[in-house]
Amino acid sequence: MASTFSGHEFYSRKILKELPAQLNFLGAFSTDCSGEVLGEKVKSISVPLVQMDAAGTFNRTTNNFARPVGTPKSAEVAFGDPIIAGFAVTADQASKIEKRWWEGKAELNASAVAASAGSAVSNLVTKANFDKAVTSVGASSAFVKSGVAKIAAAVENATNKLRVKFSTLALSGEYFYALLAGLDANVYGGVEAIRGGVIPGLFGFRKVMLMHGLSIPGFVCEPSCIAFAARGFRPADDKPYTAVRELKEPESGISLTLVEYPDGPTGDLSESVTTRIGAAVGDGGALVRLVAGSTDE
Repeated sequence: MASTFSGHEFYSRKILKELPAQLNFLGAFSTDCSGEVLGEKVKSISVPLVQMDAAGTFNRTTNNFARPVGTPKSAEVAFGDPIIAGFAVTADQASKIEKRWWEGKAELNASAVAASAGSAVSNLVTKANFDKAVTSVGASSAFVKSGVAKIAAAVENATNKLRVKFSTLALSGEYFYALLAGLDANVYGGVEAIRGGVIPGLFGFRKVMLMHGLSIPGFVCEPSCIAFAARGFRPADDKPYTAVRELKEPESGISLTLVEYPDGPTGDLSESVTTRIGAAVGDGGALVRLVAGSTDE
């Protein structure tokens, strides 16, 4: 049987294992994630956008190895209230519940944190924020790899002006799974696509990825389209808590705080995971929405 301390350890290890695959979509955007704990007065931070520099000819006279210093274009990302997911167990439950239960709770709570991050991004993908669109993508039931080729051609045209090799194709669940079902796993992504929700390099895209929470078929974007930020959040005083532990998800850099709180009178034990996140529109011209019908409503 798992002791209270062992349960906390199972929980924390599993969360750290689960998060990389669930947060891999953040690699499509400009991010600034840190374990830095911000004070209550800090409501937002400026996030530099990832953009390409213009290429030119070397100038022997001016020695343009010495580049002019500029100010990167940035987006101001506001933080809302910290997000938190957690549960409580009684003293008797804590002494009897086995490892698999703690790990199962960790998987679900990692999903809750990832879903909050995904919503912060997907909620920004509206016509008001990004007016470029590719229409007539068609129904999800008929979406196959030739549809990806058509999208690639459409976003590189003179109107949309995205560069496919630097862009990510993000698809809603219906469209991503329809596409994946028709692909040969040995050629298109294999385990990475089936388990991780990412198809690398299809028709020249950096990646084709699953994006939950979309009300449209998907979108194509360069990293400068959206800025995402995350910062640590923890109790002001550790004394009432059995454990306050920082976890850093290695791929995205998001820091989570795991808090174990015992209630003295009842003997109940609460486990929580928390962080602060936010997202903002960056370059409005760096994202093209995908619309199923022939008109962009």
